Amino acid sequence: MPKRQIMLTVFVHEDLTGYNEDKLYLDHFDWIADTIARISARTMDVTFVPPSDAPFISNLDYKTEDLANLLNTLQDKILEYVESLQPDDYLHKFLLLTRDDINDKTLGVAYAPGIAGVASTTYKVTAAHEIGHMFNANHEDAEESVSTYYGPAKSTMYATADGPIAFRFSKTNEENIRRYLNQAD
Repeated sequence: MPKRQIMLTVFVHEDLTGYNEDKLYLDHFDWIADTIARISARTMDVTFVPPSDAPFISNLDYKTEDLANLLNTLQDKILEYVESLQPDDYLHKFLLLTRDDINDKTLGVAYAPGIAGVASTTYKVTAAHEIGHMFNANHEDAEESVSTYYGPAKSTMYATADGPIAFRFSKTNEENIRRYLNQAD
């Protein structure tokens, strides 16, 4: 039986008006799509939904201290959106991409594992971090010092964004993602 392919649907928040889709993809999703494909041996397609195509999601008031309520509200709106889609064999994940952070301590949030998340564009690694959570990667298995071309950095799933962050999962988080996706088929 073939592995189910992955579809990441990115809802662009209205506060990113004037965004360049190609730049958003290159800055925030190119690396993670390639990495998930390498880890799982399946493709991950990324589709952007402009604010005009899903205003009930793209105008969500995401700035809050209540992260659980934010995720519950987002997931309810996503389920409403999904009802309008044609059934397919993809494994679906959904991300609301925002210009600003959720609050002064939170750049993004996602169900771990789950189908929904929110990520700001403040740091280029935030979307990948939240997508990692959706695929069962976690903070506990992050590494504080991975080797990169530019020197040591924290792995993508490190809990805080202070200091250099690598576009790389720890080996343990790669295995967490692989196990999660193997159970999805």
